[in-house]
Amino acid sequence: MQTIYLAGPEVFLPNALEVLSKAKILCESFGYHALSPFDGEVTDKIKLAKANQIFQENLSLIQKSDIVIANCNPFRGACVDDGTAFEIGYAYAKGKSVFGYLNDNRSLPEIVKSKITTIPHVSGYAIDENGFLLNEDFGNSINLMLEFSIIDSGGRLVLGNLETVLKLLNTLK
Repeated sequence: MQTIYLAGPEVFLPNALEVLSKAKILCESFGYHALSPFDGEVTDKIKLAKANQIFQENLSLIQKSDIVIANCNPFRGACVDDGTAFEIGYAYAKGKSVFGYLNDNRSLPEIVKSKITTIPHVSGYAIDENGFLLNEDFGNSINLMLEFSIIDSGGRLVLGNLETVLKLLNTLK
């Protein structure tokens, strides 16, 4: 049975344990063993020591997994959760298959414009309030480094949810 690591911002939900427990049960119904960031062994250390322990445990869980499935929906803004982005990159670097899902496959500039204030710029691209151009306009829906980490790993970025990815995985067996 292959093992899946579930990456995503669900850990920040008030009912995170319940949500991730249901996700793990869903994975099991498709014939996969699933791990979540909560499956690491974290002691009662405080502050940075605890944060470092969570980091190390999550790395270990990814290393034990065959596949990483990442929730690539925007989180606290217009882009993928930064912890999830790191996990995608780390899994890619470790040679894991990475799959991602999102519920909006418009181009990244369109997604950004729907989430934050932008204004026109003489370049033809919109600009955000900090002066950065929204010019990553190649048709990708998430940062190109993430999208191509997923694709180059042998995975796919799909429109849908965890179940959509699990159904896809079963067709690829």
